[in-house]
Amino acid sequence: MQLSTPKILGIVNITEDSFSDGGLYINDDQALKKSLQLVEDGADIIDLGAASSNPATQAVKPPDEIARLKPVIDCLRSKNIPVSIDSFKPEVQRYAIKSNVQYLNDIQGFPYPEIYPELAESNCKLIVMHSVQRLGPATVIETKPEKVYDEMIEFFLQRVKLLQNSGVSPERLILDPGMGFFLGSNPESSIHVLKNISRLKESFNLPILVSVSRKSFLGTITGRGVNERSPATLAAEIYSSYMGVDYIRTHDARALNDALKVFTTLI
Repeated sequence: MQLSTPKILGIVNITEDSFSDGGLYINDDQALKKSLQLVEDGADIIDLGAASSNPATQAVKPPDEIARLKPVIDCLRSKNIPVSIDSFKPEVQRYAIKSNVQYLNDIQGFPYPEIYPELAESNCKLIVMHSVQRLGPATVIETKPEKVYDEMIEFFLQRVKLLQNSGVSPERLILDPGMGFFLGSNPESSIHVLKNISRLKESFNLPILVSVSRKSFLGTITGRGVNERSPATLAAEIYSSYMGVDYIRTHDARALNDALKVFTTLI
């Protein structure tokens, strides 16, 4: 069996309150050191986020978000390291486009038409994420798995059409189904979507990104706290690679990179 190896996005949260590593990389030097370590560990892309999306997050104003991102973006770009910016604010996305980053990662799936002309004129790839919340950070709500999947398909149909009609080439689109609280507080919705990830890819014939790292549904399954979910995370990530996903966003690039090397050797 031939298995294509997914690209690894290494997560760097330049935040005070991210759910698993808030405050660890709020300093420029710490964020840059973490970014370079992730690259050394096997990350293909560094995904920088300067505002948390967890349910208890404090809002970060766009100028503050940009100020946190700028020095790290500048340094990584000077080293020709591919950068993804995780932000749903148009002002921050505009800054990222001007900084020539390679990816924009929007947990709201690019809902604001006013930025579409700039998205169309740019060259970066767009990670279009689905969430049951649609707008804003994750919330704690119960959901029904089959309904979540059906509504996700409808969301992607509408959003992909809008972006393409605005001039965004389909070659630049990557779909992220969302995981954890973005699909619901109950683990069944994340499990159902993950089990049907190859079906999602076949439905749109577009690259798929999965971000399961340390997510709540893994904690519910295993009974482990946030920082004890590394084995569960790796199991879900290897399963995702076997199902054909194209990108995996993770906190632990080293573990995933090593596991993928062994897995692809054995397949």
